[in-house]
Amino acid sequence: MNFFSVLETPELSDKDYICFDFYKDGKKLSGSPVCGMSLRKAGSMRFRWNETNDNRTAFLSKFNRKIVPVELIHSKIVFDVKNPEDTDGLQGDGIITANKELMPVITVADCMPVYLYDSVTGVFGVVHSGWKGTGICVEAIKLACEKYNSKPENFSVILGPHIHSCCYIVNEERADYFNTNFAKDCAVPMKADEQLKVPLNWDNGDGTLYRLSLEKANIFALLNAGVKSENINVCTDCTCCNSVFGSNRRETAGGSIFTVQAAFILEQPVLG
Repeated sequence: MNFFSVLETPELSDKDYICFDFYKDGKKLSGSPVCGMSLRKAGSMRFRWNETNDNRTAFLSKFNRKIVPVELIHSKIVFDVKNPEDTDGLQGDGIITANKELMPVITVADCMPVYLYDSVTGVFGVVHSGWKGTGICVEAIKLACEKYNSKPENFSVILGPHIHSCCYIVNEERADYFNTNFAKDCAVPMKADEQLKVPLNWDNGDGTLYRLSLEKANIFALLNAGVKSENINVCTDCTCCNSVFGSNRRETAGGSIFTVQAAFILEQPVLG
């Protein structure tokens, strides 16, 4: 398994998006699709079928691809697409394709973007993994196996920037859900003195608060599905801690509208 940070890369100073690398057998995979995510300075990439977002349209147009979007609903629904219009009007949280002319795009703001690529069949995609949708990366792999005869062990996976356990505080009910359905240490109890310092208005009575790791939950799900550890690349950057990213929790805590980011994947070369 490989871990990386994007905070010191040159792209942060001269671009409004950042790119990530796939790994296979512990080595950087050359010639693989480009995975990227817009940064906060790019502005909001919010997407709804009944809305127009000129900022988003201008940003995505630089990549010179046929955009395939989907309206997010925090689910485990993944679409297999062959044409750009295949998702028209649809709601869900993930897209896979083998069409190199297409650019699947989902949105995130603290939730985790997960990028997938099977170098044997050429299938690639991206999913939005929030707490409700944890495990959607496995659903995407299952769909690829069904539609393209892919195999889990051939997949390379990137867990992109997301809110980490340093900032993701949840109540006991949600902690129990993750510790029961994923790794037993996905959520760990906060110390009493830490809990007293939580600035948010938690309606949790006298219950213990927990720090939740979406990273641990997704790694557990991927390994159980047959993805190789050496094919997983994990971003260590917390979107809530670092203002270069949009963050629902950080920005709304200050009374602001949060900055929705676009997470995308496309075949090389990147234009623009």
